[in-house]
Amino acid sequence: MFEIIKKIFFLNSMSSLSLAMNLKKLGKFSEVKLIFSALSENNSIKSTMFVGGCVRKIIRNEKIDDIDIATTYKPKDVVERLTKKGFRVIETGISHGTVTALLNDKKFEITTLRKDITTDGRHADVDFIDDWTQDASRRDFTINAIYSNIKGKVFDPFNGVQDLNQGYIKFIGDSNQRISEDYLRILRYLRFFSQYSKNEHDPKIIKSIKKNLNGMNKISKERKIDELIKILSLKDFFNIFYNEDSKFIILNIFPELKFFERFKRLKKIDKSLQDKFDMVLLLAILTVDESDNYQYFSYKYNLSNKIKNRLNCIQQTLKYSFEKNFYDETELKKLLYYYDNKSVKDIVLFSYFANEKSKASLIKKSLYFLENQKKPVFPITSNYLVSKYAFKEGPKLGKVIKQLEGFWIKNNFKINNEEVDKILENAKKN
Repeated sequence: MFEIIKKIFFLNSMSSLSLAMNLKKLGKFSEVKLIFSALSENNSIKSTMFVGGCVRKIIRNEKIDDIDIATTYKPKDVVERLTKKGFRVIETGISHGTVTALLNDKKFEITTLRKDITTDGRHADVDFIDDWTQDASRRDFTINAIYSNIKGKVFDPFNGVQDLNQGYIKFIGDSNQRISEDYLRILRYLRFFSQYSKNEHDPKIIKSIKKNLNGMNKISKERKIDELIKILSLKDFFNIFYNEDSKFIILNIFPELKFFERFKRLKKIDKSLQDKFDMVLLLAILTVDESDNYQYFSYKYNLSNKIKNRLNCIQQTLKYSFEKNFYDETELKKLLYYYDNKSVKDIVLFSYFANEKSKASLIKKSLYFLENQKKPVFPITSNYLVSKYAFKEGPKLGKVIKQLEGFWIKNNFKINNEEVDKILENAKKN
C-alpha cells in the first residue's frame, strides 16, 4: 500500500512545487475543508481528492465554476457524513455514485470511485471500488484524469498534466471503446481539442469519431445542446470551422449551423468588438437568416425562451440592416422605442454579418450612442386626452393616439402643445 501511495504523489521539481501551490487554492474554501474533514479517517489514508475540470482549470489558470471531488467512501456513507457536517445533500445521481453537496450557496459534486460494468452509449452500470487507478482508467481523456489532494499533491496515472501542457488531447485507452461507452465524448473531444490542442488531430481518433458519429442519435437533445453551449462559450471557438476535421464533426451533428462562413468577418474586427459577441449572438450568426432555419433549430433543441426571444428579435429586424440610414441616431432611437436596449445592441451587432457592406466603425459608433440612451417614452396618454380635450373613450381615441404617436416618432420623439392641438383639430373634423 505504501508503494502505491508513493506512486500517487509526486513533488520532485520546482515546477511541481509551483503546481502544488496553485492546486492548494482549491482547498481555500471553508466548505471544501469541511468536506475533506468529513471524508477522511485521521488523514492516514488518501481517501478523498479533487478531480477533473477543477484540477485542469487550476493548472491552466482558468476560472473555476464547479468543484468535483472523488472519494473511496460509498455513496450512503458520503451522504451521512456530509449531512452531519451541515450540508444539504441531493442524491439525484447516487445510483452512479454521485451526490451534490450544498452549503452557503456553494455546490460540490462528490463521486465514489467506480468502474463501469456495462455501457449503452449513454449511461453505465457501475460498481464502487477503492482503486484510484481503476477509477481514472474509466474516464474519458488524460487531461480529465488528474487528481489532487487538499494539500496540492497530484495523482496523475496517465500523464494528463504533461498532455495538458503540451496540448495533446488523448483518450484513455482505446478511443473507439471510450466513444462507444458514451457518444457525447465526440463533442467533448471537440471542445477540449478547440480549447487546449496545440497539435493536429490524431488520425486514429478522427477515424473512431467518424465510425461512431451515428451514435450521437442516441444522445438526448439536452446533453447535446448543453455541450454545444460550452463550445460556443470558448474563446475563439469559431476556429473549429477552419479545421476540416473539426468542421466535419460539428456540422454532421448540428447541420443547422450552416452560416459559419460569416466568421471570416468576425476575424477582421478588433478584439474589443469581438468580445461583445456572446454565446447567443454567435448562435445567431450560425443559424439566423430569412428562412426558418433558426426556428427549426430552436424547436429541435428546445432552447430556452430567453434565447429564442433574442433570436426572434434579430430575425424580425434583419431587413432594417440593409437600409441606407440604419445607423443614424434617429433610426436607432426608433428601434429603441420598439425594443429594449439589449435587443437593439443585438440587432446592431448582428447587422455586421447580415449586411456585408456594413463597417465595424459604424457598429462601434452605434453601440457608443446606445450606451447612454434610454427607451423613449411617449408622453401622451388616453387619460390626458380625455381630461384636457374631453375626448371620449373608444376607437376614435385610439386612432388619435396612434396619429400623435406616429408624428412624435417621425419628429425625432418631440411634440409640442401646438402640434397636438393641430392633430386633434383635424381628427375632430374627420
